Amino acid sequence: MTFKKVALTVALLAGVSGMSLNANADASAEVTLQGIITNTTCDVTVNGGKSVLNVGVFKASQFEANTKLGSVNMPVTLTNCSEIESGDLIIQGMTSTKNNDQNIFVSNDANTVGFMVAADNDTTILKNGQGAEIKIEEDQTSAEYNFKVGMASTTDLPKAGSYTAPILVAYIVN
Repeated sequence: MTFKKVALTVALLAGVSGMSLNANADASAEVTLQGIITNTTCDVTVNGGKSVLNVGVFKASQFEANTKLGSVNMPVTLTNCSEIESGDLIIQGMTSTKNNDQNIFVSNDANTVGFMVAADNDTTILKNGQGAEIKIEEDQTSAEYNFKVGMASTTDLPKAGSYTAPILVAYIVN
C-alpha cells in the first residue's frame, strides 16, 4: 500500500470517527439537582429497614393511564425525635417526563411505567417533593406513618416487564 492510500484511509477513518462522536453531542444539557436540609434529631426508617418494597404483580390490561393500581403499605418510623416537633415527611425521586403531574416515580425519566405514592388515606397522590405532616406529641420521641404505594403507567396498556424506582423519604422539620 502506498503512503497516499494509507494516509487517505487513516484520514477517512478519523473523519468518520469524529462525525459519530459529534453527532451525539449537544451544545448544552440540563440536569435537576435535588437536596434536603432538615433540622431534626429524628432517625428515619422506611419499610422496616428493608431496601425493597414489592408492590405486587399486575396484568397490563388492569392499568388505566395515570392512575395508581394496587395499594401496599410503606411504613415510615421516626425515632429519637425531640418532643413536640412537627414537620413534613416528604418523598423525593425521579418522575416520568411523560407524566405532567410529576407523580409517577421511575428509574429513568423516559420510562412510562413506575410507582405512585399516596398519603395514608390512599386517595391523595403525592407529587415529587410532597408528603404528609407529622407531629411528635408531648412526652413522645417517635412517630409512625404509612404511605400507600402502587404501580402506575402513563398509558392504558404498559409494556410487560419488571420495574423499580429509587425514592428518598425525608423528615423536614418546620
